Amino acid sequence: MAHIDCTKLFSQGIGGEQAKAKFDSCLSDLAAVSSKFRDLLQEGLTELNSTAIKPQVQPWINSFFSVSHNIEEEEFNDYEANDPWVQQFILNLEQQMAEFKASLSPVIYDSLTGLMTSLVAVELEKVVLKSTFNRLGGLQFDKELRSLIAYLTTVTTWTIRDKFARLSQMATILNLERVTEILDYWGPNSGPLTWRLTPAEVRQVLALRIDFRNEDIKRLRL
Repeated sequence: MAHIDCTKLFSQGIGGEQAKAKFDSCLSDLAAVSSKFRDLLQEGLTELNSTAIKPQVQPWINSFFSVSHNIEEEEFNDYEANDPWVQQFILNLEQQMAEFKASLSPVIYDSLTGLMTSLVAVELEKVVLKSTFNRLGGLQFDKELRSLIAYLTTVTTWTIRDKFARLSQMATILNLERVTEILDYWGPNSGPLTWRLTPAEVRQVLALRIDFRNEDIKRLRL
C-alpha cells in the first residue's frame, strides 16, 4: 500500500524520475535483505533443532526399545494403567519446549516446533522399524501414537497429521488381524486414503508382526 501511495506521489511530479528510481532501488534492496534474513533465521532454527533438540529427543525416542510390544492381555492392561513410554516422552518434550517458548517470539517458536515435530516423526519411524509387535503390541503402539499426535497438535499451528501420516499407516498395518486384511485398505479399496508407504514398505511393516508368516507376506499382491 505504501509503495502504491508513493508511486502516486511520484506520478504527480513530486521527487521526479530520479528520486523514483532511487526509491525503487531501495525497495528492491530491502526485499533482498528481508529474504536473506529469513534464510538466516531458517538456517539458525535448523541448526538449533539438530544441535540442541535432537540430542535430547533421540534418547527419549530410543527408550521405546525398552518397552515390549510383544505383550499379552495382562501386560496390555497394565500399560493402560501405568503407561510405560509415551506419557513420559510427552512430558520430556513439554519441558524442553517450554524453555524455548520463554525466550523466543511466538512466530519463531512455532517454526521451531514445526522442525521438532518433523524430527520426532522421522526418528520414531526408525525406531518402530527396528521393533517387533504382536496384535496387542500393535494396538498399544496405535494408542501411543494417538496420544503423541494429540499432544503435538496442541503446541503448534503446523499440520501434525500430515507429518505423522506414514507412522499412522504403520500403526494401521500393525493392528491387522491377518496379513490379507491389508487388501481391504489397499489399491481400489483405499477410498480417500492416500498411502505414503510403498508396497515394499508395507511388507516391511507386516514383517514386524511376529505372528505373521513371511510366506503370507510374500504372497500378497500389492
